[in-house]
Amino acid sequence: MRGKIGIIVSCMLVLCIVSGCKKPPKEEITQPTPTPVHNLTMTPLPTDVPLTVAPSGTTELPIYTISGDFTELTAVTALIGEEEEITEQIVCEAVIDALADNAIYVTVNQVTINGTVVVVDFEATSPPVSQVGASIEGLILDAFGQSLLDNVKGCNGVSFSVDGGDYASGHFEFSKDEIYLRR
Repeated sequence: MRGKIGIIVSCMLVLCIVSGCKKPPKEEITQPTPTPVHNLTMTPLPTDVPLTVAPSGTTELPIYTISGDFTELTAVTALIGEEEEITEQIVCEAVIDALADNAIYVTVNQVTINGTVVVVDFEATSPPVSQVGASIEGLILDAFGQSLLDNVKGCNGVSFSVDGGDYASGHFEFSKDEIYLRR
């Protein structure tokens, strides 16, 4: 009896396999006829126009931020309004925005100039003062320092403070009058 059931099951299996191998009938696919376009003229692009696209009325501002793997500084270009004067405030805002692209949210209380030194005052509860390790803290400070030195005319040094006082975090301590980076 078991042999007959096995033969019947085998035959049904073979029939299923054979009947499943049939190719479906071919349908004839018709393509729509393209409609001719009349009065179309092509003007070639001028070869002296750069192919980079930037919103009109903007100026490129080269700044520094932290690389995507959080291991080094990397140069990027921020776009600012063409009419905007490049000031220490504009540069710091561009660096803050670039760091935010890597989920590092820095809060700057104020940016002031003391002679030829730009002083950036950070909030104590945000990076670089808190919530980051020593290497990222140093990179954030370097990003602000280098960006300010490169872009602010007359800036010969950059120093940092926290909530109006000396800069102190779990990793670095220096007086608000101490120059962090200088030209």
